[in-house]
Amino acid sequence: MRITTLAIPAAALALAIGGATVATADPGPNGHNTFGLCTAYFAGSEKGQEMKHQAPPFAALEQAAEDNDQSVEEYCAANGTHPGGGQS
Repeated sequence: MRITTLAIPAAALALAIGGATVATADPGPNGHNTFGLCTAYFAGSEKGQEMKHQAPPFAALEQAAEDNDQSVEEYCAANGTHPGGGQS
């Protein structure tokens, strides 16, 4: 039981001494997961897809495509082909 009591303060001390970092995503509609966002954008029924346009992540995807003078289909083909947004 004593080990558990010491584990939390020890972890906090290790973070304080070693420094803690906060992970941040690249700017974009969904950080490094354009593949997942594009997949979700085109999934579902026609009615479901219509409702998605109101959701902030999908609106951001549409805006990113517009900013690049592309349709969402073109943007996803260029940026969301593979998980992580990379091309192979």
